Amino acid sequence: MLPAIFRDIVGRLNAEGYAYAVVGRIALTLHEQARYVGVIEIVADLGADGRERTADLVQATRVRFAPHMDLLLCPRPIEVMLRPCTCATEAGLLAEAITCPWFDIPARLASAEHLLWLWCHFEARDHAMNAAALIAGGTVDLYRVQSLLRETDDLEETGQTRLRLAIGDAVLSTTSSFSRYMSKRRARLDPYHVPVWRRSLEDRDESTPG
Repeated sequence: MLPAIFRDIVGRLNAEGYAYAVVGRIALTLHEQARYVGVIEIVADLGADGRERTADLVQATRVRFAPHMDLLLCPRPIEVMLRPCTCATEAGLLAEAITCPWFDIPARLASAEHLLWLWCHFEARDHAMNAAALIAGGTVDLYRVQSLLRETDDLEETGQTRLRLAIGDAVLSTTSSFSRYMSKRRARLDPYHVPVWRRSLEDRDESTPG
């Protein structure tokens, strides 16, 4: 039901003409391969009464899709997280969002650079993994991310450290995965390759007295 819930909340934002951007793992799928998504995260500019409007919009969607969003009714409920933008950089995130058809509805999704900025700037359990996947996909301008981090960090070094950690995680993950893939591929292509388990059997046979 995630596509239907996504269409509902985004349709409400579109209908009221709010500036918004879809962020989080659901936006990552625009730039990288799809993953399991259980949360729809959106940053929006809802005006002076933003908190009240946020609660109203989310509640309207929850009422309509209660069987799929209520923990008491569904073992893995879908969650909608809608929050107002909190700084000038997030306001820029809304301005630079990418408009495209998403789940059969025009939606505005955060750019790769703003996604990585969010994951480097704020702490959460899966941010490092998401950042690594985004960098490994090769669609993000790291210099642009560094510039965004400088805008919001008190110390430039803090932002650079976060970025280096994200890049390091991505490189290690990608290198390790690629090495395993190439090893398996070489083994399949080598006509003289003998699997380890077969070599072990042959060695055992040779050492056994006839």
